[in-house]
Amino acid sequence: MNKEVPLNLYPDQVPTIKLKELLDGNIDIYAFCSKNKKPLLITDAYEVFPELAKWSPEFLQEKVGNKVINVNTSKTDVFQEYHLPIQMTLEEYSDEIKLEMPTAGRRLYMGAQGINQSFPELKSDIYFDSLLPDEKLGLKYLWFGPGGNTTGLHYDTADNFFVQLYGQKRWIMSEPDSFLNLYPRSSLSHYPRVTDFNPLKPDFEKFPKARKAKFYDITVNPGNILFAPPYWWHQVISKSTIISVNIWCSTSKFKAEWGALQLIPTYIKTLLGNNIFPKQY
Repeated sequence: MNKEVPLNLYPDQVPTIKLKELLDGNIDIYAFCSKNKKPLLITDAYEVFPELAKWSPEFLQEKVGNKVINVNTSKTDVFQEYHLPIQMTLEEYSDEIKLEMPTAGRRLYMGAQGINQSFPELKSDIYFDSLLPDEKLGLKYLWFGPGGNTTGLHYDTADNFFVQLYGQKRWIMSEPDSFLNLYPRSSLSHYPRVTDFNPLKPDFEKFPKARKAKFYDITVNPGNILFAPPYWWHQVISKSTIISVNIWCSTSKFKAEWGALQLIPTYIKTLLGNNIFPKQY
């Protein structure tokens, strides 16, 4: 495995603003973020919502510890595809990820768990979603996992407010126009929104055009909310045990972005059934 190498960074930093500054300025947070179409790091959410500081593994166990959850598994620390879910209670999962010697040959990550469907008990504890327009609110996902887990480089298709509640995450982000340099998988594949290029451990012999791609390197601390616009590439690394909630907001699928064009076959498959194109991996 290649060692981590320095990233080719953008010359500027991601803009940062305190949540209270947005509220004191009577700024429509959703409109402000979506209009700018660039990542924005909103800090000091605990100043506005001190209740958010109560989120912890112990808080989750107290609220939903006996609930059976789906846990994603991986043979490495990179979670690029979720093929091997297992079930256990949240309490069992929380105990296992604390172990110094976890089960050999597998990593665990409770990621992308729908809160409305799986954890309705937590809906009233998010708070930040009250600042977003009801008509734009989409799914909310819960993330809870150990340090060292990495979500591989990919893009999403909706505005994303990522609320960091416990622990620290590192986001590596690149603009939508990096599409041609980051080797996304085939538009006919089962996972077209991902790439096998790892910017932290790059194989430039296999992916030579990736040398041209630039990245933001963002540390997201507890009480931070990172706005991630659609079609921005991102790789997310858990620096410690983490709890996060991301809030999707509805956005048009039809955008002038390479990623939107790439997903046209996916939308056709969804409309007409999954037997039109063969799955590719």
